[in-house]
Amino acid sequence: MKKLRQSSRAKAFTLLEVIIVLAITALVLGAVYSLAQGTLLLADDVRRAERRDARMQAFTTFCEHLLAELPATALLTLTTTQEHGQYLTRLELEHVRSPFDETPDCNVALFTQGQPGGGLRLMVTCEDTSVVLFEDLVQCEWRVLQPETQQWAPFWSDARTHPKLMKLVIAQAGGEASERVFWIVPTVAVTQTVR
Repeated sequence: MKKLRQSSRAKAFTLLEVIIVLAITALVLGAVYSLAQGTLLLADDVRRAERRDARMQAFTTFCEHLLAELPATALLTLTTTQEHGQYLTRLELEHVRSPFDETPDCNVALFTQGQPGGGLRLMVTCEDTSVVLFEDLVQCEWRVLQPETQQWAPFWSDARTHPKLMKLVIAQAGGEASERVFWIVPTVAVTQTVR
């Protein structure tokens, strides 16, 4: 009988051994869960950054299209104001094609608005249509290269000519500020001479 007890004890686990195995299992499962959770958060951050970059690239393409095809009769006005410690810019283009449906001779405005609690909203309007492009900007400033001084200025009101270069400094929340420079193709108004 004594031998039987010794052999059954040798084959069975003690309560302490079971608790140690459960604790090790819990630690391994916790580590696996933390690793999986971190991987999911990283994947979400990567997707968010890709969406932010894609939106910024689409906006850059939109601006390139809008500025590269300015007709000679188009009027361009850039104004910058300061409101509650933020710079608000307004770029107005008159007598241009609509960016929405290519309707000729429209007035288009790209402008920023301050938001409650900080931040900027970037909007585009064309005639009666208004679209919010970004609601999460921390900076959005247009600059025009002044031909006389070769300096970037936050205004343009010369109705006779278009600037040659425009620069946009823009930053979304959670992203770095980036500069984009747009070349405005020189255009000459076509006049017909009657003989």
